[in-house]
Amino acid sequence: MKDKIFTLIALIGFTLVSFGQDFHGGVLFGVAGTEISGDRLSGPNKAGLYLGGFVNREFGERSSLQMELDFIQKGSRKNPDSLSYDSYLLRLSYIEIPVNYRYEFAERALLEVGLSLGVLINSYEEVNTIDGQYGPDFNPLDLSFSFGLFYALTKKMKINVRYANSILAVRPTSSGVTYKWNRGQYNEVLSFVLFYQFN
Repeated sequence: MKDKIFTLIALIGFTLVSFGQDFHGGVLFGVAGTEISGDRLSGPNKAGLYLGGFVNREFGERSSLQMELDFIQKGSRKNPDSLSYDSYLLRLSYIEIPVNYRYEFAERALLEVGLSLGVLINSYEEVNTIDGQYGPDFNPLDLSFSFGLFYALTKKMKINVRYANSILAVRPTSSGVTYKWNRGQYNEVLSFVLFYQFN
């Protein structure tokens, strides 16, 4: 399954690059504040890396589409405090393909909205410093909705603030009980990322 997804990613990337001057590409790096909704911990309470590359293409004076290939660390954390010695740590590492529509509403600012498909490549969970799996298996795929804002620092460099939330649960509840739209645990991400465009 993962081999097929990585092959698809490579084919999409080579196809986009082959269009030449119509497309612009670059790299991105930043941090993400993350939490898992449904774990009864307030957040975002865990920091993670956000790294990758992107290609985009303009159509019209103000509109563009952008596709990325990103590595992002998600999860949740609870540190012990004066009221409780309990601790919790969840690390989820994903390879993601976000596709976003961008609209330039001001000279140096763009709004974005889109979808992202993530593939889980690693998970780690511990309670009170003891590692193990403390719930059902995580789903191998994460489909998310996102929106954000770009601000151009220079012609080649933009800063981005983006909020993303899973559409489908990344893990069912331990009891298996669901209620309306709540099907389990969901990733929530608030990211701050620097984009550098080569051309």
